[in-house]
Amino acid sequence: MSPAAPSRTGPRLSWLSTSLAKWSVGILLAIPLMLILNDVRIEFVQPGSGLGPDPGEALVERLGVWSIRMLYLTLLVSSVARVFKLPILVQHRRTVGLWAFSYVVLHLAAYFSALAGFDINTVFADFTKRPYIIVGLLALFLLLPLAVTSTRGWQRRLGLNWKRLHRVVYVAATLALIHLWMQEKASFMDTAIYGTILLLLFVERVVDFSRKIQRRVRKGTP
Repeated sequence: MSPAAPSRTGPRLSWLSTSLAKWSVGILLAIPLMLILNDVRIEFVQPGSGLGPDPGEALVERLGVWSIRMLYLTLLVSSVARVFKLPILVQHRRTVGLWAFSYVVLHLAAYFSALAGFDINTVFADFTKRPYIIVGLLALFLLLPLAVTSTRGWQRRLGLNWKRLHRVVYVAATLALIHLWMQEKASFMDTAIYGTILLLLFVERVVDFSRKIQRRVRKGTP
């Protein structure tokens, strides 16, 4: 991601590109994880007090919720930067994206340890009983190359292919929503909320793409 031009952001927002701002964003994104780990600590000291009657299920669920939140927040950064003409915000997209990937990995690790008991046979059996696990794994596998190639070095190596590769995030975001939907039973309120958010993010991108096409057409006309 290339640095935003100072002329577009102005001196008042230039602090957003400082190391302090970047560290602050990282710390803010780590707060949910710190709260979850604190509840895990409480659970060890006083069973049932930190994560409730089913601590394993609660841990997996909470990490899963923050996984989809962070993933959609990654997409939101770009939308906010475009809508409010604040390209400097894009500098923080990589940090948000890496945290999103970290939460997804921890979500899977919590399932494998707290629910599957590190038993690979249980995992394979769950593929049949809980097919949403397969959907979640697909989302994780799609996010893996995006996390690996998120650096400036990879961006230079891949050139235009870097943008094409990172569009896979839209597929991963959709799979995350399907993963959530397949788990809901009585109410589909969470799916409706996150589905609406994802739809709005997609609409913003379609509108932005249409505007770019229109500008190109105008420039091409005499």
